[in-house]
Amino acid sequence: MPMRKQTHVTFLISNFLLLFCIFSQDLYAKTLHFIAYGDTRGDIKVIGKPQVKHNTIAMAIRSMDPDFILFSGDMVYYNEFEKFLEVITNNYTGDTTIPLYPAIGNHELMFSEKVDELVKEVLRKMGIADKPEEESDSLPSGPSDDSTLEKVWKKLLEEINSLVESRIKTRSREVLCEEIRDKLPPSSSSYLKEVLKGTAEDQSWYSFIRKANGLEIKFLILNSSLPDDEEQFQWFLNELQQFSGPKIILEHYPPYSLGIHGCADLMDKESRASRFRDRYVRFFNDSANNVLLIINGHEHNYQRICRTHTTGNVQLPVYIISGGGGAPLAGMGECNTSQIPFDGFQCVEFITAYHFVDIIVRTNNNNKVILQGKVFGLRYDLAKGLPDDSAFERQFVKERLELIDDFTLHWQK
Repeated sequence: MPMRKQTHVTFLISNFLLLFCIFSQDLYAKTLHFIAYGDTRGDIKVIGKPQVKHNTIAMAIRSMDPDFILFSGDMVYYNEFEKFLEVITNNYTGDTTIPLYPAIGNHELMFSEKVDELVKEVLRKMGIADKPEEESDSLPSGPSDDSTLEKVWKKLLEEINSLVESRIKTRSREVLCEEIRDKLPPSSSSYLKEVLKGTAEDQSWYSFIRKANGLEIKFLILNSSLPDDEEQFQWFLNELQQFSGPKIILEHYPPYSLGIHGCADLMDKESRASRFRDRYVRFFNDSANNVLLIINGHEHNYQRICRTHTTGNVQLPVYIISGGGGAPLAGMGECNTSQIPFDGFQCVEFITAYHFVDIIVRTNNNNKVILQGKVFGLRYDLAKGLPDDSAFERQFVKERLELIDDFTLHWQK
């Protein structure tokens, strides 16, 4: 081949490779990929047992290869953090770590000697745990009658709700640091150490920034079990003031819901969920703060809640409830749901499903953000019962998952 022709061919190939690399890098840089899910605990009957449903869902999540995971709270039913960590370690650590950023849920905060005693008493009344020796001769074996069990349940709930906020605050930090960060493999915990670096001694809320095509997006993780805490509230206001770009918020209690907690908590002005809603949502919903999405858990189902403009377009922010990570599923509340405060929002999707929310964020050269969410999972009819662990392992595999919802949000700087 003549030298001149060879040089020309080499030049064309070099240009092609250069353009391909630039295009590939640009395409990759435009995309931010994360997954949200939560409420992985079992019920009280399976305390201390492996989180089989959670592990099955986590395997499907891992196969999606997200950049990171947002966890909306309720890792455990009661204090069995090692079972939660088994799933996280088996699926999200190793050669490649998938960072998991957790919000603190209410079940992480069941603690105190009195709570310990009452949980054991509930288990004994249900016939699950052995009775103390001094009671074994005088009390019949097997579950107690419903009225006796109900009284113990009531005492347990009263004890949990009576815990003062200062103790909840300290315990929340212990869970985040001592139960999660410090017990992850050292090679897989650097991301949590980084976001918690410089935080206060009792701080269980934090933030981090990720980029989509160079545009920064801030993620704010709040502790909704601390509705009256002034330190968290002032930190939150400062985060809003210091960062004017798009934001995504993660916290456990949903401010709006048609589920059983919508009836039980959001119609009770004194509940922690209502107090958190009343203090924070006006800032979530203020368009000046550029909040795109609020992700919650607590309800064991999937809900998408939003407002629409008169034009019919979706108005930001949008609320997503993702509580189908393994806990027993639950349906709509049985109260008059029209009485639940919604501030002009509407629940446009309510699906009883084990699921996770797969989110991809793209931007263009004009700093327009396009957030696309796809919800993958399996629906279940509560009237027909939920699958046992072995059946669920066979059913919840990536190839069998349904697209149970999808949505697209737009934000322009």
